[in-house]
Amino acid sequence: MTGRVLRALVALATAALPRGAAMAQSTAPSARPTLRAEWVVAPPTIDGRLDEPIWRTAAIASGFVQRTPRGGAMASQRTEVRVAYDRHTIYVGVRNFDTAPDSIAQQLGRRDSDEIYSDWFSVGFDSYADRRTAFVFRVNPRGVLRDAYLSNDESEDPLWDAVWDVAARIDRAGWTAEFAIPLSQLRYDLRGEQGAARAWGINFSRDIARHGETSLWAPTPADAPGIVSRFGELAGLDSLRAAPRLEVTPYVRVQREAQPAALQNALIGAGASSLAVGGDVRVKLPQSLTLTASINPDFGQVEADPAVVNLSAFEVFFPERRPFFLENADVFAFGSTRTWSANDSPTFFYTRRIGRPPQGVPSGPDIEGTRVAKHTPILGALKLSGTTSRGWQVGSLNATTARATADVLTLDGRVTRETAEPFTNYHVSRVRKLLRGGNAGVGAFVSDVRRQRSDAALSDALPSSATVAGLDWESAWQSRRYTVSGVLAASRARGTPGAIALLQRENYRSVQRPDAQHLQFDSTRTSLGGHYVALSVAKTAGERVLGSVTYEETSAGFETNDMGYQFRSDFRSLSSVITYRNPVQSRWAREYEFNVYHTLSDNLAGDRIEHRVALIGSTVLHNFWNVSVSGTVSPATLNDRLLRGGPLALRPASRALEVSVTSDDRRSLILSATAGHRRDASGQRAYTMEGSLDWRPVPQARVSVTPAYGQDATTDQAVQSGSDPLALPVFDGRRYVFANVRQREARLDTRVDWTFSPWLSLQLFLQPFASSGSFSRFKEFTTPRRFAFAEYGRARGTESVQSNGDRLIDPDGMGPAAPFLIPMQDFTVRSLRGNVVLRWEYQPGSTLSGVWSQQREQTVDLAQDDIVAQARRALGDPGQHVFLVKFSRWIGR
Repeated sequence: MTGRVLRALVALATAALPRGAAMAQSTAPSARPTLRAEWVVAPPTIDGRLDEPIWRTAAIASGFVQRTPRGGAMASQRTEVRVAYDRHTIYVGVRNFDTAPDSIAQQLGRRDSDEIYSDWFSVGFDSYADRRTAFVFRVNPRGVLRDAYLSNDESEDPLWDAVWDVAARIDRAGWTAEFAIPLSQLRYDLRGEQGAARAWGINFSRDIARHGETSLWAPTPADAPGIVSRFGELAGLDSLRAAPRLEVTPYVRVQREAQPAALQNALIGAGASSLAVGGDVRVKLPQSLTLTASINPDFGQVEADPAVVNLSAFEVFFPERRPFFLENADVFAFGSTRTWSANDSPTFFYTRRIGRPPQGVPSGPDIEGTRVAKHTPILGALKLSGTTSRGWQVGSLNATTARATADVLTLDGRVTRETAEPFTNYHVSRVRKLLRGGNAGVGAFVSDVRRQRSDAALSDALPSSATVAGLDWESAWQSRRYTVSGVLAASRARGTPGAIALLQRENYRSVQRPDAQHLQFDSTRTSLGGHYVALSVAKTAGERVLGSVTYEETSAGFETNDMGYQFRSDFRSLSSVITYRNPVQSRWAREYEFNVYHTLSDNLAGDRIEHRVALIGSTVLHNFWNVSVSGTVSPATLNDRLLRGGPLALRPASRALEVSVTSDDRRSLILSATAGHRRDASGQRAYTMEGSLDWRPVPQARVSVTPAYGQDATTDQAVQSGSDPLALPVFDGRRYVFANVRQREARLDTRVDWTFSPWLSLQLFLQPFASSGSFSRFKEFTTPRRFAFAEYGRARGTESVQSNGDRLIDPDGMGPAAPFLIPMQDFTVRSLRGNVVLRWEYQPGSTLSGVWSQQREQTVDLAQDDIVAQARRALGDPGQHVFLVKFSRWIGR
């Protein structure tokens, strides 16, 4: 069945074109510039001097054309590039002429720095020759390296890292650079379909910071679709040989943890030491595929997530930071259409599920403490990825996590060990076929999670298996200016009745809602399934006007959270946007853009649950200042999530405004400020203010300080719900208790980078944070489909505050309803998270690192109004410290 559907989508993608467009095979201009690469016997010395004979005889690429600010004009400075190669390496030599060498921007930074003020030169290789993907290597005049992977013709993944070398020098004529890129870092086929050497796509770009200028060898207008599809060609690769097939990167890590006295008990001592050994192995396979294995992957240097206080019923999304899962992440991308505006689309592959914190940590009144790992250990992972010569993009990943346990200390002194996360296998596979020169594509996706059945508590908390499968397709025409794309996916989770009942009750689903006639809660179910559908029509490029319309539908039973991230289900939405932009310099500004967004959403019963109109404008002024303004208006709609399983409520009308200003980023001191305000008809107010100071006192140093403050007055904070046999049938025998909350938050993100050389850097990150919440006006919800509450002690029943801050509520005074207790809700949380990392890349791909990280956290049942002072006090709180040294070695060619 799946094969027939996939073949039908192939036919649809090939046929879904306006008449006359079906024969288009390329999105690039008909005349592509061509450069011939020279075979070299004696490799050049990578010192940036360009004094070897090959750099005098090789063919020259020149005649760069501006992309910005004066699109189509010749570059203001001359650039000459040459390319050579041997059995193992491809070399690039570039002479960047400059009539004002004293003005060359040359900020020093650590590898992959993207916010330093600097000139840059880049080379991109489309070694797959698919006109959609490219490996990009960049260098600045001080030899700082950056690399990235381009996919889908224009999507950039800056977290991709390759093993390569480069050297740069500044002289009286401008600056030069020499690249040495091992062929093992690229993916390519030796021969084309007729047996001839396959020409690669290639392009060069140069950034001149003081002019805000970007120019390219193969012209790429800012308002034209695509980037890789406009590359020129690299010919002369007849002597190309197969790249080395094996790379190994073993590591050794020594770690010491120190615990504060306040956290020490019979389970947790003053400190602990550990030794870890593991590594990655990469094997090049035929058809440009790569097999990567990771054994006991180490994530000790990964920066900690920011501290948050989450009062909602929804999970906070944190981005992936672990290198193994970031590499080739685009190959596994599925579920999104070509659109400028989507609405709560599910993420089908959220790699942070693998090795997540254990989900079944025991808790209860008889437990004094627990000891459990912060992350579930990953035994190993295997990944296959690449693009074949026939246009098949392939990605497959399998990872296994060990059973995680928690040591539990009870009040009577007993120590027991319980399962906190079962032995689990995670699998995801993605395949996509490119058609019509990359103008169309169809693909399939499957993910599967299998958990080993363990104790009854976890079996009733987690599904035993969860599978998602889907198809997607895309078709573009008129040089990829217009695109139609779609997604169809289905899910099935299986487990005990207790585990499936929990899934039905999750707040992003709430099948148990008493007034949801289209839903039915079933406590005997052992599986849950559903579907997701999306369809988009978009104009993704053009001279001035862009836009898209997207329809999405998620059924109530659709479930991706075992392997992905899902914010809600049971909804259908229509999202549209129209954009007017001028990406090149005009008499008014260097560039500007205006956007109008409109979103409508209903649940599958037809209740309107969202209506939003947003206006966003942004510009880069002639003085290089950035200004953006956004405003949002939302009329009143219904809310099927406010009561967390109860009946529908009203969502009051609201409006929001945000303004952001950033100063000239060419200066050594850059300032920015953002202010936002939101209010609704019920009296809710939210204010946010954030500033930024980015200072580069000398080329080697960068200091970034980002203070932020927010104040939120909420009128509908859910507190608890409890059984009440006297409640109306529409309330399903429950009473829903809410409160007003005044919440304040302050944080100060501080970063200091000192770069001794492009290979040796010292980084410091520190984030003091504090949040407080003061609860008042406790009340209960009274009227479905309205925003209506009765406050205890005034409009309904009585309220008395206990000595410990708890509140005793009698909901009907002298009536028959039983009184109940609301525990103390006020809080103040303060924390400090920070690390210091000294990193030395002693040879390309091999590193020696020393890390000191700390985490301090205090929570009190009292709302402190001096929130900024509380953030400062976090500096003096007792903390957990981790010291580690890691050595890794890249073995390859």
